[in-house]
Amino acid sequence: MSNADSAAGNTLIAAVIAVCDLLEAGLVEFEDSASRIGLQAHSEIESSPIARKATVFYRHLVPLREHLVGLLADGYRQFFRLAVAHPSKTSTDPHEWAAIQLQPAIDHAVQWLFEWYALACDGENQSVRHLESVEFVPGGQASVQIPLTLPSPPPPTAWRAPSWLVLVSGVLVGIWFLKEHHVPNENSEEKLGKAHTRLLLKGARRVFLGRLGAVLETVRNQETAAAGAVREETVGSQKRKTIKREGWERRLKLYKVIQAILNATPGLEGIEFCAELDKRHAQPLLDWVKKGEWRSGLTWKEAWADPNLRRKIRRVRQEARKAILD
Repeated sequence: MSNADSAAGNTLIAAVIAVCDLLEAGLVEFEDSASRIGLQAHSEIESSPIARKATVFYRHLVPLREHLVGLLADGYRQFFRLAVAHPSKTSTDPHEWAAIQLQPAIDHAVQWLFEWYALACDGENQSVRHLESVEFVPGGQASVQIPLTLPSPPPPTAWRAPSWLVLVSGVLVGIWFLKEHHVPNENSEEKLGKAHTRLLLKGARRVFLGRLGAVLETVRNQETAAAGAVREETVGSQKRKTIKREGWERRLKLYKVIQAILNATPGLEGIEFCAELDKRHAQPLLDWVKKGEWRSGLTWKEAWADPNLRRKIRRVRQEARKAILD
């Protein structure tokens, strides 16, 4: 490989890392804000009559869903531009390459959507937990002892949606019950069964991905038109400075370890994948350490239990699998 090709490869990798970091920062900020809105929504839902609960729920959810679609679209736009700028290092189809880079973020967004449903309906989810209820007394004071440990939350698949959520779900989520006698009592605080909850969440995912797909198509058309307006000789003559962010060498080493693992066992993931990283003494990314997310002595298997680190591990696995390395 020539020096020019090597420099181009390093530039692309650094740019992909930068886009991923920007996207992650935007998602973290969004999720923090969305959690506060979810708790506010729960408070309003609790004090609303059953006939209005679903309306309150979707009044809070729809703007958040649009904001999330916008964040993902921004990330896709940046990935698409990289694919257009580095056709020999990505693929002949910029959309396909950009979509692959974005997929871990999309998977995380869908999971977030389900978690927000639980937070708004029940006031807690996998990340936000109830400690204790305290009676409100005007002018009074109350204290709650924060436990050092909490029992493990039930798995996400154990969550059941409330029956009142079905009231407007057919319109806003896209679910329709085929047999009338199977429709639950919508004017009730009772929980739906496993099948109805799964159907409701499946509809929510379908609507979200449908909206995202429409926005990404618009972005793709905009960027394709913009790329076609650039003179070919100008693009060929441009010289880009290689960007080397702090910690990039450490990231490349981790990529190579991950690639070696996946070459041996292509489908390996989850805690088994983390166990292989531990066996090979893989080092975490420098950003994780500097931000205090990865404490000294933490193993990959232990890190998998942390939802935030679990998301990062999934993303870096996806990056390593698809990145173009020397």
